[in-house]
Formats: sequence, C-alpha cells, structure tokens
Amino acid sequence: MRRVVLWAAQRTEVLALIKTTTDLHVPDFRWTVAHSRKTGGMEVARLEYERYGRHHFFQFDRHQGQHYAIYTAGNDGNVEEHFPGTWERQALYFAGWAARVDAEAREGRVPRSP
Repeated sequence: MRRVVLWAAQRTEVLALIKTTTDLHVPDFRWTVAHSRKTGGMEVARLEYERYGRHHFFQFDRHQGQHYAIYTAGNDGNVEEHFPGTWERQALYFAGWAARVDAEAREGRVPRSP
C-alpha cells in the first residue's frame, strides 16, 4: 500500500494554524494514517480531535494526484468533502475546519482541555 503523508513543513503549518487561530490545545490532536477514500491502495494523513466522546477528523486525502479534504466537525457526524487541489487551498479548508471545532468548543458542545 502506498503511503502519502504530509511533509514535515506542512504538519508544522497545520499545528501552527491550531495554535494561532483557535483556543484549542495541540496535545488534544493526534496524527494517524487512514486508507484514502478517493484513491485505492493509498494511505494518507489524518488529524483527529477527540474529547469526551466526541470525535472529529480532518483527512488530508489525495485525488488525481492533488489534495482532497475530507472532514467532520459537527456533532451530527456528517462528513464533508472538497477538492482544493493545491496545498494552499487545502490549508484554507483546514483553517475553516479548525475554526468550526473551536466554535463548537466555545459553545460547550466540544469540551476543551483544562
């Protein structure tokens, strides 16, 4: 199985977005590897946020050799998908996802770490 994970600089950028644009705590996130939902035989990077039984993820998937975003942030468990293509647009989708998770935490729907 082919593994396509993020470069170290991309992972650093993702974690910096969490630190600088949200009140969420980076240690509450964990990197995993998941089977691509768009490209058979490929594994991709996935960032998960799990607190008090609520699970949210952002999967840095690939489709036709480009970036593809798959994520869930709502408590309804609905999965959203977008085809940003470039890393820069993928990072924008990630920033929007992190803002949604942060907003839910602010509203008390996703409790934060103490």
